[in-house]
Amino acid sequence: MYPTEVKVLSLKDQLSLVFDLVTLGILFVFAGFAVIVAAMLLSSKPSTEGRVRGGGVVMIGPIPLVFGTDMKWASVAIVLALVLILVTLVVNLT
Repeated sequence: MYPTEVKVLSLKDQLSLVFDLVTLGILFVFAGFAVIVAAMLLSSKPSTEGRVRGGGVVMIGPIPLVFGTDMKWASVAIVLALVLILVTLVVNLT
């Protein structure tokens, strides 16, 4: 009879990495809130002149929902949506 080799799987290293990533994510969330609060406190009084323009993309799975206040920002948001779709494809196919 030959001696058999028994390998014991340990999740200690993997769990440590997961907990470290969770802790890092929580710290990023708190840092984001701190930056938002600091920006609101340090901003000057609101101006009544000018207008606000912008746009954005909401990704629901692979489907982008694009919005913007004018055609320029909607175009920028469409380009952003295409970039996000390409990044998603590259990450999922590799």
